Amino acid sequence: MRLTAPAAASLCLLATCLAVAAQQHGGADISREDMIRLYQDCDETRWPGGTEVRHVPRTPQEIAAGVVRRRALEAAWRERFARWRGGSPAATPRSAWRYPLEDAGSLLRNYTEPTGSHEALDIFVGRPGVEVRAPAAGVVVAAGDDWRGGWSRVGGLWYSGGGLSRNSGNGIILFEPGRGGYFLFSHLRAGLPVRPGDVVPAGAPLGRVGPTGSAAQPGHGRHLHLAYKEPGSDCGAQGVLVAQNPFQWLSAARSRERRSLDQALVARHPPQPARSGDRARGGR
Repeated sequence: MRLTAPAAASLCLLATCLAVAAQQHGGADISREDMIRLYQDCDETRWPGGTEVRHVPRTPQEIAAGVVRRRALEAAWRERFARWRGGSPAATPRSAWRYPLEDAGSLLRNYTEPTGSHEALDIFVGRPGVEVRAPAAGVVVAAGDDWRGGWSRVGGLWYSGGGLSRNSGNGIILFEPGRGGYFLFSHLRAGLPVRPGDVVPAGAPLGRVGPTGSAAQPGHGRHLHLAYKEPGSDCGAQGVLVAQNPFQWLSAARSRERRSLDQALVARHPPQPARSGDRARGGR
């Protein structure tokens, strides 16, 4: 996508104005709906209510303006994070991510599905209300805690508003300021402990798994839908958010935490040395 010189100049002016506005309002002055639009970038999916879903393509100018606005907001979020941390944010290595659930669950390799690109992973759990945790320190930039929808045999999945979206249900978008990545957590129960603008450390509780969004449908089970995006190149534009497959990083995080748990259990309950009488009986 190429912009004319006047259009590029206008976007630069817009970026300056938005950066100033974002700093003045503390970086959290964006509606949940607008944040979802910035997260989607190349096109837009709308859920006006009921059972309807519409996919709306965006013009190159709309995409470029969205990147400009998102970058201005990110500058304010980084400033807020730096005040909390006491210094400039450093990127959290993906190899240092925390596992996003208190239980190991069943981590699926379903970033790509037979019916099309899923661009996320599902982690199924064996009980309701499993705690969801931040894989890395960051800023909560969207939180939907009022999903109103359900499923019926006649109409299927229906939606009357709230949450992050019709399909996501209650959920959170977390911005990692060092790398500029975005985590999307979907299908949470009501009662989120965080709100937009909160700065959270790695491992902080973000909510609990619940049957909202498309997870309200029969057969979808209790699971966390986790997506991860970073700035890149897509739909002919630079700087848009591009989905990444986080399976290897989440799988490694789960293995690390399992080892840590095993080591903690051994430290708490070390194996007892065999008594001399036991050794003697064992040798007969």
